[in-house]
Amino acid sequence: MTVYERLLERAFDQHGFIRAAQARELSINPAILRQLAAVGRLEHRGWGLYRLVAIPITERDEFQEAVLWANGLGVIAGESALALWNLADVNPMKIEIVVPPNYQPRRQGQERYRIRRRNLQISDIEEVDNIRVITPKLAIDDVIKAGVSGELVAQAIANAKARELIGTITEARLRVQLADRSTSKNSLHHE
Repeated sequence: MTVYERLLERAFDQHGFIRAAQARELSINPAILRQLAAVGRLEHRGWGLYRLVAIPITERDEFQEAVLWANGLGVIAGESALALWNLADVNPMKIEIVVPPNYQPRRQGQERYRIRRRNLQISDIEEVDNIRVITPKLAIDDVIKAGVSGELVAQAIANAKARELIGTITEARLRVQLADRSTSKNSLHHE
């Protein structure tokens, strides 16, 4: 198997993206990535991050790129998670990524991402199309706390329940949490 075929095999499940560290894991010198980029077989996307041009672009590539941009430690969260799960008609301005509290991402690229530091449990993380994302329940909980439109949150809850991504009890708890948020907002306006 050629070096390019080995890179292609690894990048295939990552929407065409490969990190220099992953190339090293395959015993491929990262300098080869730069050489392949120079001849147009790879696209340099950021520090140590490349995309194989042979793999077709999809609408979810930006989410995979965000996870890998954060050194592979990122997890899609918030409204971005709702979009990735296809639960609500949200269009976040920046992709929200959760990273471990002690991880300090590079500055370059942060204009495209909203970084939140948080410890996640393994049970908080799932995958959509091989992209690490928080669970639907946690995503909905986050957007309720963030003040996202009640209509969009209700849409997310209904879609998550209809697709059996959350159970009846979780649905009820999220609806109560949303109603409580609305009630507390209304009471603040009447004081």
